[in-house]
Amino acid sequence: MSRLIAVAVAVVAAAATAHAQPAPIASAPDPAALAPAPAATAPPAPAPETSPSSPPAAPDPAAAPPSADDMGDQDISAQLGLATGGHLTPGGLRIAGHYLYQLSDRDWFDGTASFTFGSGGPACFRDRSNTLVCDHGLTDGTGVEVAASIRRMFTPQGQFRPYARLGIGIGAVRFSGDDVSGVAIPLHGGGGVRVKVAPEIAVVAEAELALGFSNFNQGLGSALQLGFAITAGAEFRLR
Repeated sequence: MSRLIAVAVAVVAAAATAHAQPAPIASAPDPAALAPAPAATAPPAPAPETSPSSPPAAPDPAAAPPSADDMGDQDISAQLGLATGGHLTPGGLRIAGHYLYQLSDRDWFDGTASFTFGSGGPACFRDRSNTLVCDHGLTDGTGVEVAASIRRMFTPQGQFRPYARLGIGIGAVRFSGDDVSGVAIPLHGGGGVRVKVAPEIAVVAEAELALGFSNFNQGLGSALQLGFAITAGAEFRLR
């Protein structure tokens, strides 16, 4: 009987103890677990196929701007200036015309006709041995000459295009005040610059040295020709 009572007491005590224990506190939820699941992303679209790059189109020559200087196959030029001579070389106002014909990328034939108009006053006398001596000034006499030259054009420097010229001519010389006349064959060497101012017009300026010989009447015989000239004018493109 006593054993039955002890078992009952133990069961009651165990039940009381289980009832007295506090209920376990639920742990806080994990924030990572509460975060929404990332939305599924679509795979990147494949890059569009590109065709091999084609070479850039060549510029249209008609649309290209004109160069700083474009001489034609044929040009003509009119120039005005001053020539100096002395002794038996005429000097004075110089008027010249040029005809240019292209020979290569840089070379043009330059055919020239020039006229010199100076004073006609006398400057010749006979010395004690009765030899005629002439000592004309820098701007005395008249002359007409035709010359054939080669003009070499150089690389343009901005708007300016320099050139050199070399040639030979033949002309007639006269000093009216002394009734002296003759024929001259001079060599020409010089250079200048060309500046384009319009599609078919350019301004030119040049200087040249003439050196040669001549033969005169009145017993003067052969004489040296030495002159210098500076001219400027306009050049016109024909084609």
